[in-house]
Amino acid sequence: MLDKVQSRLSSVLTRSRKHLSKLGGGKIPGARAAYNALFRMIWLNRHVVEVQGSKMYVDLFHKDLSMRRTFRAYAVNRIHEETTTSLFCRVVKEGDVVVDLGANIGYFTLLAARLVGKNGRVYAFEPEPRNFEYLQRNINLNKYDHVEALHKAVADKPGIVKLFFCTYDTGHHTIQKYDGIQAYRPDLAGEEGRFVEVEQITLDDFFKTVQRPVNVIKMDVEGAEMLALTGMQRLIIENPSLVMFVEFFPLLISKMGQSPEEFAQRIFQDFNVFVVEGDYSMTDNESGKTTMRLWSVEELLKLCSGPNDHINLYIEKKNAVTRL
Repeated sequence: MLDKVQSRLSSVLTRSRKHLSKLGGGKIPGARAAYNALFRMIWLNRHVVEVQGSKMYVDLFHKDLSMRRTFRAYAVNRIHEETTTSLFCRVVKEGDVVVDLGANIGYFTLLAARLVGKNGRVYAFEPEPRNFEYLQRNINLNKYDHVEALHKAVADKPGIVKLFFCTYDTGHHTIQKYDGIQAYRPDLAGEEGRFVEVEQITLDDFFKTVQRPVNVIKMDVEGAEMLALTGMQRLIIENPSLVMFVEFFPLLISKMGQSPEEFAQRIFQDFNVFVVEGDYSMTDNESGKTTMRLWSVEELLKLCSGPNDHINLYIEKKNAVTRL
């Protein structure tokens, strides 16, 4: 009960702050300090909340602004990518093997762990050190011993790669290039920033020794989707019932030095393609459906005609029994 009350109060507080900011209230001396003081009073220094049926550690007053925003978003909203989450819960079954590429602090990893149960398996890949630390903490907090967290990037070949840190969003760190971070929010990104070297692998290499079929892959790797796809061609062939949740962000794919058109052609070659309605650039779509079938590369690209447009896709192998 207290958990719900705190979430509702903080939601009202956050909406009020945003409304005041639009009216110029953000310029009032002491406004930010007052907001933080009220937020602290509401939360009473709690560090664990329930998000979609799992426990999640949140540091609501983390010294880093981007981390603080991430934690507060989960604590207040209790859901991320609402339509995608709903579809994910419909598609993932008990006993499935799920792969989470770009796991961040573990939202979809925890969701998958709960859905697949003890007879399933979840592999969560997250290259950014701080995100990985919280990912591990959340897995351990829930005692999900059927989840394996891997501090690695996934791409088209094995090796060591630079991971560039995004200062404005904990979900926008990118491998190989800083260009995508800078292009998406040039007002916040600044010049090329810090990076760390991390291990990079392919899914084809990783799953050589895994005997069970892979059922579901969630892929949100900030423009490296084409690289990851290239490194999982054998996995795609060997798993005829594979389905994937994929972020399609042409700007970031381009800044990674890849072609969004070629990426689209590759997925249409092997998969039936659906756009997830209600999230990101599909937020204002009023069809009332969760997914909409797409029939061509041109149709997909048209949905992302704006410079920063991006969408979530649900794709399933051709000739497979649909999970929708």
